[in-house]
Amino acid sequence: MLVVAWGLAGCRRKPPPPTPTPPAPAPVVETPEQAAQAGKSAVVAYLTHLEKGEYQAAHALLTAESQAEHPYEEFAEQAKESWPLYETDGASAKATAKERVVVSVPMVEDPARIPIVASKEQGKWRVVYLKGRPWTPYPRDSESSEAGEPGGEQGS
Repeated sequence: MLVVAWGLAGCRRKPPPPTPTPPAPAPVVETPEQAAQAGKSAVVAYLTHLEKGEYQAAHALLTAESQAEHPYEEFAEQAKESWPLYETDGASAKATAKERVVVSVPMVEDPARIPIVASKEQGKWRVVYLKGRPWTPYPRDSESSEAGEPGGEQGS
């Protein structure tokens, strides 16, 4: 019996070498043009949801800080009160800072363009609405120079 056990011990296989861990993927870095396009898409989606009366979907596109500042019930009530019409096909966007974009949206039947700020939050582009109304969202006063004067930006 002892001989058999010794013989079996010699037949054991060595464990396979550990599988190498693949390197982590490199973080995706957006060019300013890609950021501008992504921010613009978020703003256009936000305005489209508002136009369709899809207030929950529009509210979901706000930054976390904006959602905290404007709870859904308040947001939906204000959104129903009045709204300008936007020509979203004519929207233009410019990256102004890392993960921050200003989207200039022309109004229908008015030469004014409304600047709306989008910010990248946890990998997704969101609308910044800390002041104004749901249809004309603006960041705080300290950030107003980034977005321009409400309703006052022309052309672009």
